[in-house]
Amino acid sequence: MAEDARVSRPRILLASADRLLVDTLQSVLEHAGYSVLTAGDPARVHLLAARQHSDGIVLDLALGGNGDSFSLCRVLRSSPAVSRATPIILRTTGPVLRAQQLDALRCGAWELRGDPLDIEELVLRLDVYVQAKLEADRPGIAGLVDATGLYNEAGIARRSEELAALTARQGLPLACAVFRPETPPDNPAVGDRLATAFRDAGRISDAIGRTGPAEFTVFAPATDATAAKGLVLRLSAAVARSAAIPLRAATCASSTREAPATLLSRARAALA
Repeated sequence: MAEDARVSRPRILLASADRLLVDTLQSVLEHAGYSVLTAGDPARVHLLAARQHSDGIVLDLALGGNGDSFSLCRVLRSSPAVSRATPIILRTTGPVLRAQQLDALRCGAWELRGDPLDIEELVLRLDVYVQAKLEADRPGIAGLVDATGLYNEAGIARRSEELAALTARQGLPLACAVFRPETPPDNPAVGDRLATAFRDAGRISDAIGRTGPAEFTVFAPATDATAAKGLVLRLSAAVARSAAIPLRAATCASSTREAPATLLSRARAALA
């Protein structure tokens, strides 16, 4: 496929051993303007993820192995071939339990869909996620990710709204944490060094953004106030150890539908 065709037709990796579901989804997605790659086993999923550019992934939990149905998603999310901005939607049979939703978020999925499967809603959600991913792929100020691989201010605003909608829909808490150096840096390289450390130390389930020259914000789904304190302690220690820069931090968590911008403002006020 020519490059201009790939840009005009975003590519979805559809991974499931359910042939009927694959055929149905492939037909609907192609009608919606997507190019579709299909995989029916973990080996082919790994092969396509490594060799083919995908703008979104729909993954059946049944393909996970070793007694851990989320293992394949976790491997994909940690793969350098799959960008942080690539949405992964997990699929399972039967109703989705709250514990499964938490596991899905922890392994880096954007959401978990069960039965009955509303295919029209699934495709509409995928449209939203993929458009955000395509924006992140664009170079320069229009993109949502900076050169270090973290979300920029526009990117963290977009992703945090998506996480807020998801956690509100599932009745899960959302936490925000803000980090800054203990001593204001006088060298821009300090911020870059911190950015690399945050990228390496962050959890795959969280949205991490650079919201100032040396300010970093983390939105953590399914994380209450107690868990947020643990997140801050872990990240502060890991980043300070890696970048050799002591940090100060503050958190704010909400179990209601509170705007991410409000959570960020409250965390900044607590830090100040």
